[in-house]
Amino acid sequence: MNESNRFFLIKAWGNGFWSDAEHVIGQLLIAELTGRIPVVYWGADSLYASDEPLVKDAFTMYFLPVSNYSINDLINSNYTYYPLRWNYGDVRLPGTKDLAEFEDVPIRFSRSENVLVSNIHIYVDVLIHWIKQSHSAYGLKVEDVYSYLYQKYLKLQPYLSSEIENFYVKNMKSKHPVLGVHIRGSDKINECPNLYEINNSYPLEIDHYLKNNPTASIFLLTDCESILARYIELYGHKLIYTDAMRTPDDNVPVHYVLPYYNTKQKGIDIIKDTYLALKCDHFIGNHISNVSMAVSRLKDWPEGTIKLL
Repeated sequence: MNESNRFFLIKAWGNGFWSDAEHVIGQLLIAELTGRIPVVYWGADSLYASDEPLVKDAFTMYFLPVSNYSINDLINSNYTYYPLRWNYGDVRLPGTKDLAEFEDVPIRFSRSENVLVSNIHIYVDVLIHWIKQSHSAYGLKVEDVYSYLYQKYLKLQPYLSSEIENFYVKNMKSKHPVLGVHIRGSDKINECPNLYEINNSYPLEIDHYLKNNPTASIFLLTDCESILARYIELYGHKLIYTDAMRTPDDNVPVHYVLPYYNTKQKGIDIIKDTYLALKCDHFIGNHISNVSMAVSRLKDWPEGTIKLL
């Protein structure tokens, strides 16, 4: 087997957008460490699936491909696949998640199959001790490895870059300094029992910032209509926000159970908010939110300009 037929197929993890992106990032690191060509395929198992999920990849609706190969290059009756539950006839299809693969990382370095397949989220924390001295990320802290990989691989499709830039020029460019603020609502309370306590601390942080920067504007990212309404009331004309879909109810997670919400638009909304936050001068977010973590990793923030509550 030569280098041109050693692949790593990264399927969807099947959770929120930036959780799935973090999953991709961890698998891309494994691909680098095992010397395999990465291919990302978000199919019908993705919350952001395309309108033809068994044919058209959703990852590349948003990002440029991570290699010069696609899922089509990996479907070959002469190829072998690992784990053994996969074969050339079903790699496009949603598959079961075998959580035993969390313990499978060492085995992946010695497998000889043409195509390794993963739909399991493995954190960079687990992988960092496998990074050899010759690798660009050797010696970096975990968060720095994440930043290196996010900035290396996550390149937006041009139409998204243009849409983001157009919003910025129209709504933000003349309003610096801008404080980006990300506040999670909806189902995050299930993961974070003290979410309301964290959310209630934002106004104090924002007011402190405005005291030192009285002409500043606030760019708000939130998935919850009631949070948006509260901040419009608090900060009025200082507030900037997109027209992203938001949930009207804290018990309704916007990206899971609003069936009328176009799946591609879900991803666009999240990406647009995330990348607009990168254009802010300062940022306040939630340290257990994948959106806030993506904002922290996609830009090298100067010291003192980002705070995750």
